[in-house]
Amino acid sequence: MKSLRVGLCGVGNVGGVVLKNLISSSSLLELQGGVRFELIQVGARKGKSAVPFEGINVTKDLLDVARNREVDVLVEVIGGTDFAYELVTEAIKEGKHVVTANKALLATHGNELFSLAKENKVEIGFEASVAGGTPVIKALREGLVANKVKWFAGILNGTSNYILTEMESNKSSFNTALKKAQELGLAESDPSLDINGTDAAQKAIILAALAFHVPFDFSFVNFEGIEDIELEDIKYAKELGYSIKHIAHGKLNNSLVSINAFPTLVNNKTLLSQVGKEMNALEIYSESVGSTVYYGPGAGPEPTASAVIADLVDIAKGGWDLDINPNSDNKLEVSDPDTVSRYFRLQVKDETGVIAKISSVFADKKISIEALIQHEAKSKEDLESIPIVIVSGEISQSASDNLKEELENFPEVIPGIKNFRIHSNKE
Repeated sequence: MKSLRVGLCGVGNVGGVVLKNLISSSSLLELQGGVRFELIQVGARKGKSAVPFEGINVTKDLLDVARNREVDVLVEVIGGTDFAYELVTEAIKEGKHVVTANKALLATHGNELFSLAKENKVEIGFEASVAGGTPVIKALREGLVANKVKWFAGILNGTSNYILTEMESNKSSFNTALKKAQELGLAESDPSLDINGTDAAQKAIILAALAFHVPFDFSFVNFEGIEDIELEDIKYAKELGYSIKHIAHGKLNNSLVSINAFPTLVNNKTLLSQVGKEMNALEIYSESVGSTVYYGPGAGPEPTASAVIADLVDIAKGGWDLDINPNSDNKLEVSDPDTVSRYFRLQVKDETGVIAKISSVFADKKISIEALIQHEAKSKEDLESIPIVIVSGEISQSASDNLKEELENFPEVIPGIKNFRIHSNKE
């Protein structure tokens, strides 16, 4: 039976469950994984008071774990980038494998870490960094290794997906849905990285590095969050046959790779539109297989810890033969050349000829209008201005930005046009 000596750094929400599983589930891991784990040392800044088990070697100096010669693999679940980078770097230099759930670390320092790991002939397991307990990394590293990936699209942040589901299902405001997510432990007290799109964007660059063999470079990801989505947008999207989701998207076009993460209208006939609450899903389109979809819990201590343990099992059995960044002609590009249909919601003064004037702008720019919604005013307060919703034909991000800017310069248009992508699963 394979064996592995483990050093664990971090005993917070995720680390605590990893610790519990290593101690309490050892017989199950031996039976199903064929691996015996020995917990050598735990690094906890608060010391032994943070570890609810007896007989464990605990140190407050986490670098002690990285330097411990009895440790084969370091599990990093402390979060952050600066000290986590120092810790992981030290472990690799000491000849230790690493398992991490830290997407920010990989999105920022992935190139150096994987290069250093290759130099020291050790492995980095990072399944838990993208979709928690849903094995999307394993799918790209192993299951689809014989395929050329053309694009991926996914819901990669459980917090934002829960908020959008609440807004759609219960007609909750954004703030009410966010508060409920926090009460349920699905959102942090400071949820900024989840709702502003950073978390999903970091995960997108990790997926792109695997799918398209490009460097880890977060500066190439274009992204926005869900803060500006209002109930009105949810309502109009439903009327048009869509749900609004936060979609991370990566695409290979010849040898150029574009990556983004934006609020997006998704057709209600597609699988991604049915992904509710805090669940994650990823659709990957490959040349040989076509479309495959991976669905499961993307957040929470238990699913994340499950992915950490799975990586430990794989490392004990020899790790992965796939080079994370083999020689490739593919390059990341800042601009997004992809063209998709767009949703525009304008608030305009209730004056004669406004719609004709707006339509002429689309015509002048040779942008088709696929759908237009204008409802009658329901109250006196609505008489001063009315909403107009337009679905455009396929246009680029830059063309969409230019169109929005020109429309907002009209005196009849109230500033603050909402503009969202509409997901396309075209090849």
